[in-house]
Amino acid sequence: MHMRHRLSLVLMSFTLAGAASAYPEYKVTVVGPAESTATDINNAGVVVGYYRFTPTATHAFLNRGKGLVDLGTLKGTASDAVAINDKGQVLGHWTTNGGQRRGFIYDCAKLRDIGTIGGRFTTWRDINNAGYIAVHAVDAPANDGTTSFLRAPNGALTALGDLPNDFPDNPPITFAARLNNKNQVAGESGPLTFPDQPLRSFIWTKGKLRDLGDFGSSPDGALAINDRGQATGYSSVPEGFRNRVAYLYSRGHLIDIDGRPSSEERFSEGTGINYRGHIVGNSNHLSGFIWRGKKMQSLNALINPALGWDIRDPRAINDAGQIAANAFRNGVRYAVRLDLIKPHVDAAPPAEHDEEPSLEAPLSPQAAAKRAQEEAAGIAQEVAQPVAQ
Repeated sequence: MHMRHRLSLVLMSFTLAGAASAYPEYKVTVVGPAESTATDINNAGVVVGYYRFTPTATHAFLNRGKGLVDLGTLKGTASDAVAINDKGQVLGHWTTNGGQRRGFIYDCAKLRDIGTIGGRFTTWRDINNAGYIAVHAVDAPANDGTTSFLRAPNGALTALGDLPNDFPDNPPITFAARLNNKNQVAGESGPLTFPDQPLRSFIWTKGKLRDLGDFGSSPDGALAINDRGQATGYSSVPEGFRNRVAYLYSRGHLIDIDGRPSSEERFSEGTGINYRGHIVGNSNHLSGFIWRGKKMQSLNALINPALGWDIRDPRAINDAGQIAANAFRNGVRYAVRLDLIKPHVDAAPPAEHDEEPSLEAPLSPQAAAKRAQEEAAGIAQEVAQPVAQ
């Protein structure tokens, strides 16, 4: 064999062996400092989350790709951001000097207090493009149940209700997780039992909770939903102890996307889903993963390994395929954004045939302005009242 041919074969073998690292699919963009946490991303690629401001307090942030913007604390002690919509409105929590956790909306460079649900311990979860919010509140101080709501832009609350269960003497608990632009809410619901709660995945649409089914065990939970009404989360499986798998819920069917045999120990969950039905999440065998219709792929295998990142905790994926995630390097956590080096060129999939209409038609600019005034007036009245600790 000629030396030139032999050298060509050697170079080809190195090229094939190193293809994954030579041609990564994603580049890693750091969007938060050390000990920061990413929680959401919108379709413009803006990432929100929180970072450690002091040893005992966090501050909410957003990053549009031009540096970190600290959202402040409304003169309180701490804050965190949990969601952002495509209009750039950020939802989160802030803590008063007296220690009460309240909600906020960041819009047009200003934080606006949205308080609590009836003075109860309130967790604000997600905000859509029309300004509707998914939220749940604990019945404190008795802590005898949790109720979830859809909050309208004018502050009006619609209770989601609870799934029926086999423990009528136990208080029900319902946790809203995420909502889409059709005002559908995904979450989990079940009885308050100890030590475990047999929760069930649900989607709420127009006043009705739909049980998404299971793989023969519990607990189960829906953690994200897209505008096509598809959802993802986790579902327990009968074999093994606390084994659970990530799923896709689509067209009335629950699909196991984990792909491993039942003989293996399986622990995975989907935490984000975009309009294409692509799912991100985490598992005990791949760390952070992405599923694009065929199999779960480790995100660590799709980035340059020389950078030393471990993408453990993807939180959300937008329609362009950008991912908000939490990554570790040298044992330190950073909020990051994963950007596709070659963006999607294929057309977005059509809507699901059973897609539900929105709860309410989009507001006109005049109606939206009126609602904003009504909401501001209601908030001012609420803040003027004594704070319930």
